[in-house]
Amino acid sequence: MPFRPSGLNTSLAPMYISEIAPLNLRGGLGVVNQLAVTVGLLLSMVLGIEQLLGTGEYWPYLFGMAVVPAVLQMVLLFVCPESPRYLLISKQREEDARKALRRLRNSPHIEADVEEMKAEDRAQQVEASVTMCELLSIKSLRMPLLIGVVMQLSQQLSGINVVFYYSTGFFKAAGLEDDIAKYSTIGVGIVMVLMTLVSIPLMDRAGRKTLHLYGLGGMFIFSIFITISLLVRAMISWINYLSVVSTLSFVVFFAVGPGSIPWMITAELFSTGPRPAAMSIAVLVNWLANFVVAIGSGRLQELLGDYNFLPFSVLLAIFWIFTKKMVPETKNKTFEEISQMFRSGHHRKLSAG
Repeated sequence: MPFRPSGLNTSLAPMYISEIAPLNLRGGLGVVNQLAVTVGLLLSMVLGIEQLLGTGEYWPYLFGMAVVPAVLQMVLLFVCPESPRYLLISKQREEDARKALRRLRNSPHIEADVEEMKAEDRAQQVEASVTMCELLSIKSLRMPLLIGVVMQLSQQLSGINVVFYYSTGFFKAAGLEDDIAKYSTIGVGIVMVLMTLVSIPLMDRAGRKTLHLYGLGGMFIFSIFITISLLVRAMISWINYLSVVSTLSFVVFFAVGPGSIPWMITAELFSTGPRPAAMSIAVLVNWLANFVVAIGSGRLQELLGDYNFLPFSVLLAIFWIFTKKMVPETKNKTFEEISQMFRSGHHRKLSAG
């Protein structure tokens, strides 16, 4: 199983990036977090082959290597400035916030950022400290919370974890030889890294909602092709190639949309006060869904056989419709502008449009 980010890091990293990034680069920088995740996945896949550390003798060393990035991150945290938004809005330390901004922007021209944060501070005084329970009781926060939760589910219940966790067995079931199946799994990781790189410049050009729709739509189409290839593989020999191409294409569209956007957009939907509580709920939902897929996909394969990917196809269609109807575009919008959309109900018009 590949290394996965866990615990606080899952929510804190995208939340921190969203708070320190300039408005016009927030999307692209948000994808950098996902890039780090995909590089870690690829590295674990490569090191996990039998010729390297994927044996009974060497797997403890592979497992222990997770300490290296953890120690590196702890050291690098000392050179990371505190979030200016947190300093100004939560701690009322304006001068410290200005110092952090100058360091982050490498420029003395920070007044536009400061005024934007002050405007958010004035607008969300009533939400200064929102707990997870209070988050559910504030009417204007229920819809962004629902959107954030469904976006997390669209990532974990898309079927991508079946590909990650059981990709080698999946390729073997499609008729590939053992060695080819193992290296095809590494190909999945390579595709993830490359497409995440491609999506960085697209995030602030095309927009979050648009890319998520493309991602979910492409995954839906190729999930159908995966099911077809599994059903007819005994009758048509070359269909195994369709299975591999469909699986890799499935991963391509995941990297374009659901791979990074759910974390990014969940952080964008909330102002500074309720954001930590909202991200905590998002982490809980994300990992619960991950757990359900991990323990249930084997049973699902036993029950449905070659049709085991169809439930994910249905879910992908539902998530696409929800995104189209309910999710607003957050590209180039400040946190206060996004919050105001939900307070006024204007997000329904934007999502419909």
